[in-house]
Amino acid sequence: MKTYELVLIFDPNIEPDQVEADIRRIHDTVVGQGGKFRRWERWGKRRLAYEIRHRQYGLYILTVYDIAPEATHELDRVLHLTTSLMRSLVTVVEPERVPDFDAESVASLGVSKEVAAPAEITEVVPVEEIDAIEEVIELEDETGEDQTA
Repeated sequence: MKTYELVLIFDPNIEPDQVEADIRRIHDTVVGQGGKFRRWERWGKRRLAYEIRHRQYGLYILTVYDIAPEATHELDRVLHLTTSLMRSLVTVVEPERVPDFDAESVASLGVSKEVAAPAEITEVVPVEEIDAIEEVIELEDETGEDQTA
């Protein structure tokens, strides 16, 4: 088995339930192919370096898992068919650079070894509020100083 690192960038406008279902599908695909997860990290909503599908932000998730190299084709297929996924990057990780399995990071994402549990929504922000924040950020970026005062 080899160790892989997978970075997922989901569309931030997709319903959280859909994102959780897609995460569950990816988790089940790896486990179904005989893989084992070492770590899950939810990085949250972050600004993209460049627009993807006319979006300036994405929901980032990082995971590290072990799987046989010949079993990666099914995961690639699932990643390509996941419509809420804007980008994904799979890289091979050197074994000595990977920490041991961290059950706490898996639990923080809402994924268990048996079945992925949906994460709880803690805050709902209206789209108008996000747009207003983006406009302020763009003004600051253009001038290098705060224009809101």
